Amino acid sequence: MAKEKNGERSALRRTKGPGSVFRDANSVWHYRMAMPADPVTGKRRIIEAKGKVKSETCARFEAKLAEYERLGRIPSKNSPYLRDCLERWLTDIASRIKPRVFETYRSECHAIAGAIGVVRLERLAPEHVRLTLDTLAPGRSGKTLADYRIRLRQALAAAMREGLIQSNPVDLTEPPRIEPNDTAILAPGQPIDAIKAAEVDDPDGMWRLMFRLTFATGMRQAERFAVAPEQLITRNGIHGIQVDRELQHYNGDNTPPEWLRARQLTPHMWIAPPKSRKSIRFVPIDTTLWLDLKTWATEHRIPDGQPIFTRKGHTLTNPVERRLWIKALQAAGLPYVTIRSARHFYATQLAAGGASEDARKAIMGHTKISVTAGYTHWRPEDLAALAGEARAAIGESAVV
Repeated sequence: MAKEKNGERSALRRTKGPGSVFRDANSVWHYRMAMPADPVTGKRRIIEAKGKVKSETCARFEAKLAEYERLGRIPSKNSPYLRDCLERWLTDIASRIKPRVFETYRSECHAIAGAIGVVRLERLAPEHVRLTLDTLAPGRSGKTLADYRIRLRQALAAAMREGLIQSNPVDLTEPPRIEPNDTAILAPGQPIDAIKAAEVDDPDGMWRLMFRLTFATGMRQAERFAVAPEQLITRNGIHGIQVDRELQHYNGDNTPPEWLRARQLTPHMWIAPPKSRKSIRFVPIDTTLWLDLKTWATEHRIPDGQPIFTRKGHTLTNPVERRLWIKALQAAGLPYVTIRSARHFYATQLAAGGASEDARKAIMGHTKISVTAGYTHWRPEDLAALAGEARAAIGESAVV
């Protein structure tokens, strides 16, 4: 009989293959193998499987070993397929990024895997990257293709850090050309016509108030949908909204990680921090709108922490707002523009009013002024007025 040692029976090694197989004091079989240190962390790694029967334990170990090899977690005679590399990368980053961002990444990786997922990492070449973009190009914008390229580059960069590949083939390709899409916006004076026309399908005036808020603040839709009574504040005598949250929809098991500090409203709706740190900001609004928002919250008995705007007790959604916005435009006889264009309208009016770059960036909640510039649409008459001011500075002596 095998000798007892520290509460376990001495190891019974397999006749073939590496690793050790032993049965502990509880008659549970263990198959354990030490693996090479993790190339990133340098930490020692051990793969182990357990079972009541030795053969079952060995089978579980072999399956686990094969899975580790498939995902590239340990060396093997064949490098993992790209689809498995993408799967592992998604698993590794899942807990570090916001759920909505993760959903986007997963969708992009799924599309990439559909194009070249069966290629092994060691055989990946620049032509595979180009093939991916060519395959995914139909019906997609240059910006979307650029996002696919970035995602593939990120996953392969992780594979490089782990020693699975020596170079990143994405770096040897050119990014796709991105043609900017012009966003149509309403002209000055037109938003009020759409706001008034909202009354057709808005008996209690909620959407009219929402559309006023949209054009008067340029807030993102998710930020507007999350506005709660306590965000209506007065700072240094100035009425405004403290933008510090947004409403997010998370499907199925895709719940937010604890570090995000999100608060659940319904099974699928959450109040979460806004898009970025720069998105946390104070947006001044006129006294009339501020008081109307306050009155709305009071009359409808909206407690702190709860969204001011709801539809029959339910949080608002993009399809509902889009449908009512289109109806308002049609009733007002205005050209079609997206409700999101109100954010562009607001940024444009800030610039036309002479707001500095820092002020525009702060009010819009952007990290870079280049992003704010993308929301700014100069009208010929505004440019002409500025050009006239520049010419006036020349002086009369310059007039021929």
